[in-house]
Amino acid sequence: MRTVIFESRDSNTLKPAELDVLGQVLCAAGIGIPDSELERQVEMFPLVVFATKDEEVQAFLFGSLERVGGTPCVLWGLAAARPSRQTGPSLKGLIVELYRRAAISFPDEDVVVGGRFAHPAGYQLLSPLREVVPRPGYKATGEERAWGRRLAKRFGCDSRFDDKTFIVSCNGSPEPRFDPGASKTTPKPDVVELMAKVNPSKGDAMVAFGWAMTEALTGKLAKS
Repeated sequence: MRTVIFESRDSNTLKPAELDVLGQVLCAAGIGIPDSELERQVEMFPLVVFATKDEEVQAFLFGSLERVGGTPCVLWGLAAARPSRQTGPSLKGLIVELYRRAAISFPDEDVVVGGRFAHPAGYQLLSPLREVVPRPGYKATGEERAWGRRLAKRFGCDSRFDDKTFIVSCNGSPEPRFDPGASKTTPKPDVVELMAKVNPSKGDAMVAFGWAMTEALTGKLAKS
């Protein structure tokens, strides 16, 4: 059985033909992102991670390792996967690759991990992190709401961000997000309830984040 290979590289090295391949993955996943948004992702996120099998791209994730207000962050941009039995493992492998790089870039530091989500299965990928915000049954503090605004500004959607619900309203096209596609993950009922107000068909998304502690980042997160 052939294995899935995970590779990260600078996104500005993507050639037009490779961007076309990413567009094909988006189409296969049923995500209507225009070509101009793909190009914008290259500008906004310096890294791209691929999951390939038999030399075919199965999934991809745009990401960034940077400091926001001095705090080290792992940011997840647009991500998508071809529908298959390997969708869930492929998406998880993309995340692990970014964690691996973050452990090298931010040794001995706790790191904020954040992205945009429209489906409970995508949001649930944050579950290994500490103090995830927003989360079921929890009211965010003023500092946590400020973090939501910081991340929304970094993602370029702050004008449409509600810091009480953490929801980004649609601007006429789908918000670039971490899309779980055909992942077989069964979301927890309280997570489904939390995201009930997010309307993926309209293009809405939720900004969510959590903390990767140093010991987790250098341990299970980067190796799971």
